[in-house]
Formats: sequence, structure tokens, C-alpha cells
Amino acid sequence: MSQRRATLPSWLISTVLHLLLVLVLGLTLQLSPPQGVSSDRTAEVGIVLKHQDADESYYESAEETGGADSATEVAMGGGVGELLSDQPPSDPTSELPAAFDVIGPGALESGGVGSAINATAGPHGRPTIGGKARTGVFGIEGEGYKFVYVFDRSGSMGGSGRSALSAAKAQLIESLQSLQQTHQFQIIFYNENIFRFNPTGQPNKLCFANERNKTLAERFILGITADGSTEHEPALVAAIKLQPDVIFFLTDADLPQLGPAALAKIERMAGGIQIHAIEFGLGPQRDKNNFLVKLAQQNGGKHGYVDVTKLFPASRQ
Repeated sequence: MSQRRATLPSWLISTVLHLLLVLVLGLTLQLSPPQGVSSDRTAEVGIVLKHQDADESYYESAEETGGADSATEVAMGGGVGELLSDQPPSDPTSELPAAFDVIGPGALESGGVGSAINATAGPHGRPTIGGKARTGVFGIEGEGYKFVYVFDRSGSMGGSGRSALSAAKAQLIESLQSLQQTHQFQIIFYNENIFRFNPTGQPNKLCFANERNKTLAERFILGITADGSTEHEPALVAAIKLQPDVIFFLTDADLPQLGPAALAKIERMAGGIQIHAIEFGLGPQRDKNNFLVKLAQQNGGKHGYVDVTKLFPASRQ
């Protein structure tokens, strides 16, 4: 016997189809924007959110990100929003520290630092300013940007009055006057101790040769007197540590003299710094191969001899 297949009534099928049609129509009307409302805002949110993830490219709904307003804030908070804004771009200099407003050549010089105008690369790879200076002591000249004067002030240099030291100080002042304000210098007088020119409270620094420092240097020089014993090496080492281009070393070659080991040490430390040696003596030079001659030869400098009796004939020194 054949089994009869169960069938749905035609009215039920028709009812289901009409319900589905009503649902589809309702969803379509709900998703469509009302009249007069632009859809640009939704598009803008979608585009912005698409670029939030660098690894994927997708759209997120406003509900998932906290609403359309928060999405718009994200878009307008970055560089893209600033470009699209009607407001003029912000000036980044307003965010700089106030100190930047006062830095300039005048401010640098007043703080003991020279102007950086026309700065170029100088010897030893150090930054320098302006052109080289050429200056000398008792006819021995050196050329560079940075100079250190190392002068013996021990008792054998003559005490006060018209002495060997007085002549040396006069030459030193004259040499400083030939420097321009973009050059640098330091002065070291020595006996068994070291006496540095120290206008800033930092004695291990070079000074710019501006008028103020020259005036202070002259006062310092004129206040030096001859006294004590002699220690050459510590003074030369202190000068080398300043890394100048040229050192003028002036002494009467009093004991103790520098031996071969000390001279070799100074040459290693100097590393190309030019050292000129000026020797003071009474009468003609007796030893033409003493430690001062060798010091100059080993460090690319010149040796000069000064007969003090010719500086002050009446003094009979």
C-alpha cells in the first residue's frame, strides 16, 4: 500500500512569504538615512577607522568604538585632522623652552663662550672660530687658534723691578694684544707650584681673547713676582692637558733640567702640539744642545735665546 506524502496548506506558505517580505522591507527602511541627513559623517568614520590597524584593513561600526563622536575625535586629533581643520597650523616654537629665546652671540660671549659665527674645523679636529692668529714671544712666532704661555717665575728670574721676569711679562702682554676675540689663551706661571690665570673660577679652561679677558690677564701678569724654586715638568704637563695649538715655554733653564725620559713623556703627551722654547741667560749662550733646544726640536717648535744683559744693560744682571 502506498504512503501519502504530508503537504503544507497553501495559505500557510503564502503567509510566511509575506512576513519575510515585510521584514526585508523594514530592515531596508531602517538602514536608509533619513531625508536631509548627509551620510558623509558615517563615511568619514569608516575611513578613519580603516587606518587604525596597520596590519589589517577593515571597517568598524561606531558602536564598537564608542560612537561616531569618539571616532571623529580620533580622526581630528592627529596630523590628518590638523590638515583638514579650518584653523591655522600651530607654531611649534611656542613650545620651546624659554632659554632658547636668549641664546645668541652676545649671550654666549657674556657667559665666557665665544661667538660661533663662521665656525670651521681647525687642527686636531676641534671646532674653531675665525682665522688663525700669528703671535710671538721674543721673536719666536707660532700660528694657531689656541695658545698657552708657560713662564718661569722662580727666584732666579730676577725678583722685582727691572728684572728678567719684567721683560718676559712685557712680551707676554704684547703677545696677548695681537690675538683677536675669537682666539683662546691661558697663562701659567710656575716655580715649584703652578699659578694659572683664572677669571671664571675654572682654572683648567682656555679663555677667549676678548677685551675684558685681556684686561684681566694684564692685571694678573703684572701681579706676578719672582720667587721660589723650579719645577718645569708639572707646568708643561698642565699646559698640554689644555690641548692648545701652540705652547710658549719661557725659562732661564735653571735646575732641575729635564732629562731624556721626561722629554720623551712630554713628546708623547703633546701628540703634535707645537712647543716653542725661549731661554733666558746671562751673556752668550753656553750650551747649544740643552734640554730646551731638544724640547723644541722634538715638538715641532723653535728655540730662542735671550741675553738678559742686553735687555737691561745698566742692571748688569
